[in-house]
Amino acid sequence: MKKIILSFLLAILLLACQEKKHGAFVVSGLLTNAPEQKILLQEIPFAGEQPITLDSATLKKNGTFELRAMGKEEGLYRLQLEKGPAILVVNDGKSIRLKIDMNHFRQYQVEGSEATLAIHNLMEDYQAKDSALYQTFILLDSLQKQKNDSAMTVALGQRDLQVKGINSFISDFIKKSPSPAVKYYAIGLASRTMQTEELKNLAIASANDFKEHSGLAKLKSMLTVQSATAPPAANDPLINKQAPEISLPDVNGKMVSLSSFKGKYVLVDFWASWCGPCRAENPKLVAVYQKYKDKNFTILGVSLDEEKEYWLQAIKADQLTWTHISELKKWESKVVTDYGFDGIPYSVLIDPSGKVIATKLRSAELDQQLAQIFK
Repeated sequence: MKKIILSFLLAILLLACQEKKHGAFVVSGLLTNAPEQKILLQEIPFAGEQPITLDSATLKKNGTFELRAMGKEEGLYRLQLEKGPAILVVNDGKSIRLKIDMNHFRQYQVEGSEATLAIHNLMEDYQAKDSALYQTFILLDSLQKQKNDSAMTVALGQRDLQVKGINSFISDFIKKSPSPAVKYYAIGLASRTMQTEELKNLAIASANDFKEHSGLAKLKSMLTVQSATAPPAANDPLINKQAPEISLPDVNGKMVSLSSFKGKYVLVDFWASWCGPCRAENPKLVAVYQKYKDKNFTILGVSLDEEKEYWLQAIKADQLTWTHISELKKWESKVVTDYGFDGIPYSVLIDPSGKVIATKLRSAELDQQLAQIFK
C-alpha cells in the first residue's frame, strides 16, 4: 500500500514539474518610447516553417501589453512588434515579463524566464565576438591588397584564434545550458563557424539530455544525415562544371534565368525567409555585395519560401537589393535536386563562363574569394 501511495505522489510531483514548463503561459510587460502599434506573440516551429501567430494585441497608451499562448513543450517564441524588431522568448515560465525601451532596445530586461534571459545574454556576447572576427576579415582583405605577407601571417593567426574562441565559447554554453530550446537555438547559431561533425556531436549530446524534446530530435537527425552524406566542399561534384540552369519567376512574376548573368561572377544564394541562419548571414552578405557589385559581381537570390508575402517582407527587411527568384515550392523546388543540397544557407559561386568555382561559401569566405579574384 505504501508503495502505491508513494508511486501516486511521485506521479503528481512529476506532473507538477512538467506543468511549470509546459501548458499555458503569459508574456506581459512594458514597452516605452514606442508608438501605438500591434504586438504579436509567435511560435517559431522546430521544423523550419513560418512563425505562427498565437496571440496579438494593440499596445496600450501606457505601453503595457499582455499576450497568452499554450506550449506543448519548451519551445522558441518571438515577441514581434508591428513597426520594429523582435525578441526571442522561451516558455520555461508561466509568467514572463519584459521591460523594453525602444531607445535602447537591445538592453531589455527579463523576469520569470531564465531561458529567455540566457538567449539574450548569448546573443550579446556572440555578436561582440562575431563583430571582432568580421573586422579581422576586413583587415585581411586590406593586407592582401597591400601584399603585406608578414602582417597577413599575423592576421591569419588572429582569425584562426578568434574562430576557435567563438566555437569554444558557444560549445561550452550549449553543454552547460539546462534548457532544450536554448540548446537548439545555440546550435543553429554555432553553424555559422562550426563544421558539421562538431555540430552533430553537440546535437546528439543535447538530444540525449532531453530525449522527449522534438526540436533536438529533429536537429540530431538532420545533422547526422548531413554528416554522413555531405562531401567536403573542395570535392563537391559541381566544382569546375557548368552550373545547372535555373529559370524561375522574380518578385514581379517575370522569368529570370541564371544564364542571363553570363559574363559576370555570380553568387547563387539559396535561402528562405524562415531560415534563421540565412537571415543572420544576410547583413554580412549585403556588405560583401556593396563592396564588389561594381566589379563584375552580382548575387542571384533563390528562395525556398512557400508564401510570397513572407519572401517579399524578408527581402525588404534585410535590404537585399539584388535579383530574387523563387517558384515558392519550398523543398519541392527543382533547384534542390539540381544542385544537390539538403540544408540552407547554401551558395554556389559561378565564373563569367558559367562554371562553378566554389560552393558553401559564407560571407567572410566569399569576401576572401572575391578579393583574390579582383585583386
